[in-house]
Amino acid sequence: MRVTKGFGTKSYDQIRISVITTNSTAPVLDFFDYSQQFQHKWSDKYLHSTMRAAAPGKKTTFNVGPSIDVSLPAQGAGVAGVLIADPCIHMKGQSLTTLIGCKYGKKYKTNERTVELINTFVPDESTDFWGILGDNFYDRTGEVSAHVFDRISLEAKSKLFLSVAGNHDYWILGAPEVSTTFDQCGNGYMQFYAQDTKAAEFSIAGNSSAPFDFSVDPDKDRWFGLGCNKPAMENFFWYNQIGNVGIVGQSGAYDYNDAKPFMREACAWLSKQPGLDVAVLIGHWDFAGLGADPTMTMPQWYTEMAALPGCKEFENRGMLKFIQGHTHCNDPHFSLAHPHHKNGTGFRVAGFGMEPGCGNYGMPLVDTTEDRVRFWYFDTDNDDKYHTTIDCVKSKGWRQCTQLATLWLDQPINKSANMLVV
Repeated sequence: MRVTKGFGTKSYDQIRISVITTNSTAPVLDFFDYSQQFQHKWSDKYLHSTMRAAAPGKKTTFNVGPSIDVSLPAQGAGVAGVLIADPCIHMKGQSLTTLIGCKYGKKYKTNERTVELINTFVPDESTDFWGILGDNFYDRTGEVSAHVFDRISLEAKSKLFLSVAGNHDYWILGAPEVSTTFDQCGNGYMQFYAQDTKAAEFSIAGNSSAPFDFSVDPDKDRWFGLGCNKPAMENFFWYNQIGNVGIVGQSGAYDYNDAKPFMREACAWLSKQPGLDVAVLIGHWDFAGLGADPTMTMPQWYTEMAALPGCKEFENRGMLKFIQGHTHCNDPHFSLAHPHHKNGTGFRVAGFGMEPGCGNYGMPLVDTTEDRVRFWYFDTDNDDKYHTTIDCVKSKGWRQCTQLATLWLDQPINKSANMLVV
């Protein structure tokens, strides 16, 4: 199950609720508007999806087979979210068809611990949303994703979820130069994670049309099975608001000139939303190559966005941030070891088992409550830290355990003088 925020041009109360099954029958009658077999890739799965209204500032109950409670923060309220990237899993005698190793998976027991960390931090009453920022379990066939999400709790899956695609979500070996028609080429990813993207802008409750653009056949005209055709860009770009945070998601796999109209649109939209204090750009790539042009990598994309009307105003107030994966580190950009050195602005959240990188492992959270922008990092890179953190958060909630965390950022929210208030 996925609960994702409606695309930004829809009213604030709109959410997309989706369920993935292994048969064509929807889990409950007369709820989902779109129920179809996955298109192009991962065709052993079926997607059932609909737009619904949730009451801001309250819990709204939906019957999606089981009954779920969805909490949509009030517009303009401070929020907190768990954001991770590049998670890989290690299993003894692993047979899942990822084709990608997981160097630190055994050391950190990622098959069990990443799921337990999600099931501990995300359902916490202080967590409003969570997300995975690319290379989502390094999955070519959908088998690994199902193995992981089958063990994520219903309470975690009922929280607002966001995601962007990484290079391995298109090409399992990480680059278009070595891709084949066996790759999912972003098609399995976009249906499994079911974001309400630009492609679904006019998909509303009662509309049974697909919330994706399936017009590109990934295998068409690919001789000898070499390469694949990426889906339409609109399936991977989105923006929305959660509480007092505006979030813009992108994919570095597309051309900058093609993305420019969307960038202008997103920045203009950010500047007009009531109660929106902080703008966060999220993507995967932090350096060029492996499918991304230099301008579409997050540090440079941030620079391009910061110059556009709307985003520029947030940048001038120090309230434009970016978060990414790709290089397998959990660290802030003011770290002396960080190649981009964006002080107080950018963060990497990709230390979840893969190499190369920093070899670290822990839970990052962005937090805009109490009129501050904070970025907490709970280090769980050894058994003592892991068990101490898990025990504390399970018994008290993570806000009562911040003595165990490192503050990567602690900054007062600088509100615009003419900021709309609700």
